[in-house]
Amino acid sequence: MDLHLGSGASSPAIVIVGGLDPGSGAGVLRDLLTSAELAARATLTEQDATSVGSVEPREPARVSRALAAALARMGAPSVKIGMIATAAIARGIASILSRFTGPVVYDPVLRASSGGSLYDGDREAILELAKCASLLTPNLSEAAWLLGRPVETLTDAKVAARDLLAFGTPAVLLKGGHLAGDATDLLARAGTLRAFTHPRVAGPSPRGTGCALATAIAVGLGRGQDLEAAVAEAKAWLTAKIASATQVGAELHL
Repeated sequence: MDLHLGSGASSPAIVIVGGLDPGSGAGVLRDLLTSAELAARATLTEQDATSVGSVEPREPARVSRALAAALARMGAPSVKIGMIATAAIARGIASILSRFTGPVVYDPVLRASSGGSLYDGDREAILELAKCASLLTPNLSEAAWLLGRPVETLTDAKVAARDLLAFGTPAVLLKGGHLAGDATDLLARAGTLRAFTHPRVAGPSPRGTGCALATAIAVGLGRGQDLEAAVAEAKAWLTAKIASATQVGAELHL
């Protein structure tokens, strides 16, 4: 894996080439964590704001084994699932999570912000994985793909958030970053719908906001917060991060 770090007045430039240790104890993830602690900023060369260079799925059985081993070894209080490359990987992860009793936040990333496809598979596999989640966090386009109809307005989003519950997930946070007006996310649970609204930060949006929000919620749930508190704290944290985003080359990073 080849990565480069953005340069700036306080951000030295460095190129890192190495192997991926999923546990982050070594390899490029450890290099990136170390660089971040030293005030360097990182981007992946395989994707930027304009295109996706490539998607290279791992063998599904390896993904399942790695997830099972991580859960057994670390005793994780919560799990966050993001981009899944294939239906086979999605089904493999679902088979492991069906035996996990902690909270699971699933951010069903299907396409990059630039429009490049990140998922090659059928809808049924994604829905199978969604049933294992405590919270599903789609954006408008992902909700539209799951429901098979456009989701474009706040009214559409309110109906869609409730309808997504029918797939078997106990809670849905429909992210409204692409709605007009304030940044409003909708949390739907059986019989309830709550809006989390913050004033929109002026200017272009950084990449990775949806990923960061889902991860922050999973962290909160892992700490024992109830769902609404975890969402509210994560939403406020993300808004502050967007306001202080850093320019890296031609794009903004959280």
